[in-house]
Amino acid sequence: MKFSLIAALVVVLAIAHGTESMSVVKREAPAELEKITQYFEGLLETLKSADAPELANKAKAYFEESKAKLQPMVEKLQEQLKPLSGNLEEQIKPIADSVQAQLAPYASLVQSQVEDVLKFVVDQTKAILPAPSQ
Repeated sequence: MKFSLIAALVVVLAIAHGTESMSVVKREAPAELEKITQYFEGLLETLKSADAPELANKAKAYFEESKAKLQPMVEKLQEQLKPLSGNLEEQIKPIADSVQAQLAPYASLVQSQVEDVLKFVVDQTKAILPAPSQ
């Protein structure tokens, strides 16, 4: 990506330079074109001088610095949430026990109905199959 950007900048510079040199009458380029050319030349030099390991080191340093800043906030938040989680557990446990007690009869009813359906399927399958030959 870095090389394609550099190539695009070189093309823009070549077009700008070619346009200026192709003019019949020797005159100075408009100020805007000169500013754009200088900007791209400076950007090109910056990209040429930028090293991939250098950029990686800068990014790593930035992330480490950000982590160092955020770590105390995370620890503080964890400390604040500990009592809340204990309180939540105390409130939810009775509700969960109540729901489980209410669903227990339905679970046994479903289990017995599934067993009845399986027994019916087995009986019907035995009735359809031919008798074993001896």
